[in-house]
Amino acid sequence: MMSRTITVHPEQPEPILIDEMTEAIRQGAIVAYPTETFYGLGVDVTNDYAIKRLFDLKRRDYGNPIAVLVSDREMLQDVVAEIPPHADALINRYWPGPLTILFPTNSVISKALTTNTGKIGIRISSHPIAQAITANLGKPLTTTSANLTGFPPSANVNHVKSFFKEKIDLIADGGELLPSRGSTVVDVSEDKLVVIREGDISAEDIFELFEEDIESRKS
Repeated sequence: MMSRTITVHPEQPEPILIDEMTEAIRQGAIVAYPTETFYGLGVDVTNDYAIKRLFDLKRRDYGNPIAVLVSDREMLQDVVAEIPPHADALINRYWPGPLTILFPTNSVISKALTTNTGKIGIRISSHPIAQAITANLGKPLTTTSANLTGFPPSANVNHVKSFFKEKIDLIADGGELLPSRGSTVVDVSEDKLVVIREGDISAEDIFELFEEDIESRKS
């Protein structure tokens, strides 16, 4: 498959182009697409060969897990072992949006993605293109940033191409993205909340909501 770039409307993505991208992903392609934070790289989470290509493309350590997008709560329930009660408040407040939550996963998602941690980072994207691809695909989509490991993430297609040249099968050009600190990453897989990385949503806001939720469930 040769590398191709297609221009997709960032607010009203054309269904025929979404179909083209999802079909490519089903066939094992790596697709670059815009999210509400940065451009991401998407592959089928059940395709071990595509996942290995993705790790190799980014020069990413095989022991470093890759996060995924889901389209809705139903898809989330399909891929996690459980949704801890204290995750509900975070989901209700911040999804769709730049909050990645680590959940205990089940066997649907390849262990190549979870790297045997038993956890997977998940979010629902608020970007129309990312959301449309994930919904049309009907299963989770990887969402690692479209850059070489250790380099700044990409806010536009030129950045993506500067890293990977012709090595990405399909690139969805949704235009220049607004400045972002990336998604905030939290772990709710235990009985406590841990902020792994602070991004567009402040750690202070996360902990404040968490404490409010604990108090509300006590009353």
